[in-house]
Formats: sequence, structure tokens, C-alpha cells
Amino acid sequence: MSFKVAPGVRISASSRGLRTSVGSSRARVSVGGGRTYTSASIAGVRVSQYHSSASRPARPRVSASQLERETQAEEIAQIERELTTLHLEDFPHSQPPQLPSPTPVDVQALVTRRRKESVSGIGFFKRAARRAAQERAEHDARHEAQQQDAANLEEHRTRQAKAESFWQRLVAHESEAVLVMLDGVFADNASEATCVDAGTDEGKRYATVVVVFPSANSIPERTVALTPAGNTTTRKRTKSDRNALYVRALGSTVLATVKEAFAAAPSLDEVRIVVLRKDPDALSPSGYLTVIYTAEFGRERTQSLPWAQLDPAETLLAADDARLRRKGAAGDVIPVEVDDPALSGLVAMFADAIRTAT
Repeated sequence: MSFKVAPGVRISASSRGLRTSVGSSRARVSVGGGRTYTSASIAGVRVSQYHSSASRPARPRVSASQLERETQAEEIAQIERELTTLHLEDFPHSQPPQLPSPTPVDVQALVTRRRKESVSGIGFFKRAARRAAQERAEHDARHEAQQQDAANLEEHRTRQAKAESFWQRLVAHESEAVLVMLDGVFADNASEATCVDAGTDEGKRYATVVVVFPSANSIPERTVALTPAGNTTTRKRTKSDRNALYVRALGSTVLATVKEAFAAAPSLDEVRIVVLRKDPDALSPSGYLTVIYTAEFGRERTQSLPWAQLDPAETLLAADDARLRRKGAAGDVIPVEVDDPALSGLVAMFADAIRTAT
């Protein structure tokens, strides 16, 4: 239904609702039903177009301060993830070595280069001399390629034999081979780790690994939180929360180290862990490097752990002969008592090495 209400103004009613149109037959604008419709007659041709008039939800404006808080929160969350998920990494298991075969010499490329070099200095019109030089060059190039391939193959055999010999020593749990292998895989760890001893004790083939871990000052002072309005922000951690996260980070580091050791050294039955805390803010020299955790991890029990679901702190405490001391309501991690002369000597050795390195 449509009716005229004024010159050039018409109101139409349809299932879409009321629509008002303004203009003449040459140009007209219609508004209503959630859309705007324009039409015009140009050189006898009518051109029309619909424009949606439905309102779009306005994007919430984020202030610079809120954006800064969200960025800071994401950085803190990322640090927490890195500290507490190290144990989730899958480490490749050592396999009998099979070095890749040497790449054969590109004979044709060598022949082409030698032929080109052979005619340098021989006049273009001395065709016989050029041809003879190129034939000699090709013969020499093919001979050279054969010699190089033979040398590369011999070197490959030598390296393969050395790799197989090292593998046999590793499988046999030879101390030096285990130390070399573990120190190699630990080289890129976030926390410094080194194998200091490997042997057999009461039928168990073990390795002793020392991990140097930072103090609780490495834990971010702030944590992610939400405002009453639901916006992301940060707040200062309580000392208790900070210590709890510190123990989880310690657990994740220890478990990752143990997991990697078993993957790298197939002979191991047990990994003995000693964690030394390095604290540059210690109040005395004796507190600069202290033992804060020791434990033993068996291969079978470690491999059966539910890695994706476990709590690193709980698993740390559940290890065989685990020693970890916490003090006060906030749960500060404090040094464990060192009553073993060998362990005391180990701490002194590391302290000297760290002082020398710095």
C-alpha cells in the first residue's frame, strides 16, 4: 500500500514495515525497513543500490592504560607458562647411530669447470689443441671425482665406526660416555645442568645430575587478575603465591631434566638429582650457593607419570628420598641439611667454578 503525503514524498507499507521515499523519478531516496535505497536515472538508465541501515555494535574503545595492563598481563602469563611447562616437552630417545651417506661429487659440474679452465690461454682457432686439452681435462676430472668419492666414503666409514663405538659404550653404561651424552643434551637447558657422576650401585645404573636453579626472585612479583568490571589487570603476588609458583617451576625444571636424561642415556635405571640454588642477593657467602632439593628418580616410575595432568610440585615431593624444606606460613624454600661430605665437596666445587666463570 502506498500513498502520497506531500509533493515528492510518498509513504509505503509492506511486510517489512513503513518506508518513506523522497524525490522525483530522476532521483529518489527511500528509507525504512532497516535499509536505505537510492535510485537515479542517468542517460535513460536507472541505477539503484541498497544500503544497510542496521546499526553495528560499536567496538569497545580500549584506553592506552588498559592496553598496557593487558600487554603486561600477557607477558606475565607467558613467563609463568615457560616456568611451569618445561616437563611437557617430548625429548627424542637416543637410537643406534646411522650417519647419512656422503653426497656423491657432481661429476658433470666438475667436468664442465675443468674443461673451461683447460682452454684458458689457448687461441680460439687452435681447435685441435683446445679439443685435446678438454679431453685431458675431462679424464682428469672424472678421475678426481672418483678419488674424492672414495675419500668421502672412507671418512664416512671412520665416523660411523666411531659413532657405533660410542653407542656401545653408552649402552654398556660406561661412565665417560654417559657424562658426555648428558652434558651434550643439557647444554641448551634453561637452567644449568651437568652430569657429575655415573656408575652402578646395588645393581642400579645411575647418573648424578646437578641443576643450578635461581632464587625466588626469578618469579614475577605480579600476577594476572580481573577488575570488578571484568577487565584484565595485574596485582602484586602474595609471598605465599610467589613461593608456590617457585616450587612448581622448580618441579617442572627437575622433571624436564630427568625426562631428558632417560631419553638420552638408554642405560640409565636411575637419575639422582641435586639442585643448587644460586642467590646473588644472599646475606652471606654461605648462602650464595645452597642445596635446596635432592631426590632419586627411577626410569619405570618416571616413564609411567601422567605428564599432561601431573602437578610438578606434588611430583617433586613424591620422588624417592626427596628432600625439600619450606619454612613459615609463606612456605619459603630453605636449604636442606648437607650431612654428606661428598655433597659438601660438590657444592664447594660448583661455588669455585661459578666464581671463576664470573
